[in-house]
Amino acid sequence: MKTENKNAVISAVVTAAFAIGLLLTGAGIGDSKPAFAGGPYMGRVVDSETGRPLEGAVVLAVWELEVPLPAGTAHEFLDAEEVLTDGEGRFAVGRNALRGLKPWKVGGPDLTIYYPGYGFYPRYHVSPKIPIFGGTPEIVKRMEKEEVTIELPSLKTREDRIRVLGGVIRHSVPDEKMPNLLRLLNLERKRLGFAPTHTN
Repeated sequence: MKTENKNAVISAVVTAAFAIGLLLTGAGIGDSKPAFAGGPYMGRVVDSETGRPLEGAVVLAVWELEVPLPAGTAHEFLDAEEVLTDGEGRFAVGRNALRGLKPWKVGGPDLTIYYPGYGFYPRYHVSPKIPIFGGTPEIVKRMEKEEVTIELPSLKTREDRIRVLGGVIRHSVPDEKMPNLLRLLNLERKRLGFAPTHTN
């Protein structure tokens, strides 16, 4: 083996060993104190004009691991859970708390709420208003303490429905974790005269 190649291999092994040691030490092996995500998160989904409950709306909750890095924090997909609203438009998601080993914290959940023909939460909902300080995570925190009513607007034009359709998908989430969301999006695409784009 040439000296340059030998030195490169030794350097790579030392770097990998250092990185693994750093990860094991930083992850708190032996200090298994977990960082929990809370829950459950409770809400009710209704039509913003009529107050009618939207039965069968999908609520997708997405959690991420927040991994500290020298230049900031990286976010890695951890898990997702879907539920459908009941006859009263009610839902509860996140009944089982997720955990990550220190220093990786569980972030979220980020919620997406969708019903065909309506604007989706969190981008197009009417109420509750997104707080200036804290944003949508503040709404999610409220959902741990009390049922929060989410008002979705009915979309009046085909153009609005097409525009909204393009922004719903969470690309970081594997398809098998959101079968109901994909099913409802395909239903809406069919109603609008498009071919389905997602298969489950």
